[in-house]
Amino acid sequence: MRKRSEDSQKVFARILIGIIVSTVATLLVASTILYVNYNRIALRQVYRTDMNGLTQTSREVSKMTETAKSLSYQIYQDYTISALLLYSNPSIYEITSAMEQLDNYRMSLPFIESIYVYNSKNDEFFISSNEVRNGQQSISEIDDQGITSILDRFHDYKPFVPIPRTYQVGSTEETQVSSYTYLCYDTINDNATLNYAVVVNIKDDWLSPNMNSADQPGKTFIINEQGQLLSDFSNRALMKDLSNETFMQPILENKEQSAYFTAEVDGKKSLITYTAPDNLGWRYVRITPYDLITSDIRNMRTHTVLFCLGLLIAGVLLSYLVSRKLYHPIDKVLVRMRVMEAERRGSLHLLRQDFLRGALQGRETVTGGMLEDRMKFYGSSVDVHCLTRLVLLRIDHFTDFNDTYRDEVQLIKYAMMNICTETADLYYHTEAVDMGGDLITLIFNDKVQDEADYENNPIEDLLRMMQAAVMTHLRCSISFTIGPVEDSLENSIASYTRSAEASLHRLFMGPGCLIYTSDIMAYHAKEYAFPVGKERQLIDCLMTGKTGEAKQVYADIVSETATYPFTVFQLALSHLTMTLNHVRNTLKKNNQLTLESISDRSMLPIHDAEDLSEVHAHFYRMFDELGSKVEEKRTLRHEELIRKINCIIERDYADTNLCLTSIADELAMSPIYVSRLYKQLTLKGLTDVINETRIAKAQFLLIETENSVADIAEQTGFTNSSYFYRMFKKFNGVTPNDYRRKELHSEL
Repeated sequence: MRKRSEDSQKVFARILIGIIVSTVATLLVASTILYVNYNRIALRQVYRTDMNGLTQTSREVSKMTETAKSLSYQIYQDYTISALLLYSNPSIYEITSAMEQLDNYRMSLPFIESIYVYNSKNDEFFISSNEVRNGQQSISEIDDQGITSILDRFHDYKPFVPIPRTYQVGSTEETQVSSYTYLCYDTINDNATLNYAVVVNIKDDWLSPNMNSADQPGKTFIINEQGQLLSDFSNRALMKDLSNETFMQPILENKEQSAYFTAEVDGKKSLITYTAPDNLGWRYVRITPYDLITSDIRNMRTHTVLFCLGLLIAGVLLSYLVSRKLYHPIDKVLVRMRVMEAERRGSLHLLRQDFLRGALQGRETVTGGMLEDRMKFYGSSVDVHCLTRLVLLRIDHFTDFNDTYRDEVQLIKYAMMNICTETADLYYHTEAVDMGGDLITLIFNDKVQDEADYENNPIEDLLRMMQAAVMTHLRCSISFTIGPVEDSLENSIASYTRSAEASLHRLFMGPGCLIYTSDIMAYHAKEYAFPVGKERQLIDCLMTGKTGEAKQVYADIVSETATYPFTVFQLALSHLTMTLNHVRNTLKKNNQLTLESISDRSMLPIHDAEDLSEVHAHFYRMFDELGSKVEEKRTLRHEELIRKINCIIERDYADTNLCLTSIADELAMSPIYVSRLYKQLTLKGLTDVINETRIAKAQFLLIETENSVADIAEQTGFTNSSYFYRMFKKFNGVTPNDYRRKELHSEL
């Protein structure tokens, strides 16, 4: 007996030691493979992150270029500053006014270091700067002598291409300034001689913090196609040639693509990420220390090795202790039996849940006999032949619910199902089925035999008790959709789709509501007609930038769908989205607004919305964006448009074909939009203005010429004399002949 016990212990010891050794070996091999792969993944992830940062820096440079270009054009077109550009000897008043305007331009953009205006007629610079060098300096006395060499060779530089440089603005090294210079110039004599120039200097230290922020590892710098340094990088000077440094060779050889590699930089192994040349021919490079990238992975490797060693030691000790206990076969049999029983109970619950879920969703075909057999097999207390009611439970604020419980969502939903079944146990046999997402289906039946008594049961009070219990124990809100009483479980399952549709009306009724399926299904008897008049009103409000009124009209249209099937609400939103897209495209065409069309990805997923305010907020954001864009473009573009229309009328008033349509065609715009916009901005109709202009011309011809009224009508664009008479009398209160006699008599 003792020998058998010792042999048994040795067998179990060998088994346990073998398992432990195999586990440790597996962990070590797997960890080695993972370590290698994680290194590669970490490099790729850092590369993608660095590439995103470099791309952002490229955008910042492009934005800086566009800003400098726009500012230069503004200065060039500014009437106040033109005296500095065009006059050989501007007055002190003109200089003072122009310098104040230059200071205003500079101070409006804090990253501008200085602005130079150069006039070749008097070889003078007019400087607006943050430093003490503001004012007027001659070309021979200017402290920034570097700009004179640039102007001497202005043909070598393209306008609005940044020129990185360092220049002195004083007598000490502390007064050195690194900046990007943007040159805008005008020439005479076939581009042989510089006429005048506008120079904008943007601070280098404005771009450097964006490239090398404190929360990002590594260093970022910019080079040109020849490998010259265009930004701050370690202790290297601006415009230093880096092409001879070893780590730059792969970058300069790969002239068209973005990529990454590892190499030593300043004695440290680093990950080097670089972009393809942008439209300036610049390349953006980031140097990230390799040790910083792989530190966490090395720590993981060390921890894994220590864990395996600890596991091996613990396994050897455990094998010795456990082997002395595991030679009794009866213990194995009993443990196995208990495990099998637990598995059976757990599997029946899971199988019952899966079957009922499939039946409700239509994946399982059920008939009375088969349904009864399956429910008995799964151990359900529900009688398939008794009166049955489905109640759909939806978890309110499901996104927040998921964020709160994360990995415990299924456990909390299971607890919620238990609370509901235990609360309903006094009146019903209950089954709770997890339908996935925020939906749980409750099946009530059997404990009340008479249908009248069944209908009189306090279902609403019961559901309110469930809501209170769930709120008390789980701190979350739930809504219910109450299905009709059916004479069997099979018929209740058939009614699930209608209840699921009715539950979507929580969007209108709000969290914590009770919805009756029968009430919602009654909405199907009503016919819905989309309010076309309100849609036109909405379009008018959006086209004219009346965002507040547009929101009210939109809310009225959506609120009207609350008493119709949910598909009506969905179709109405789709219709409104198409309308909004049409408005955006029209405005984009007419006003050249930078508006993107509404794509499917920007549409709000209606089934995920739990409250109408979420839908409103989604559309209101688009309304506000549209309104702000319209407001931005309205003033300047509209003033220019009114001026163009008035010029066309003044030019073509004698043309009988002059009308709203001809003017709109010449402007390549919609006639309706032109008419509405002109009326809104001038408070006059476009047709009235055309007639006013023609009548004014006719008045002049009646007094200054002896032409007949018919000839004057023809000369001023009227198609016939009778219409001319009517319009003339409408504007002047007298006929053309009376007007001529009256004016001639007054002159005499």
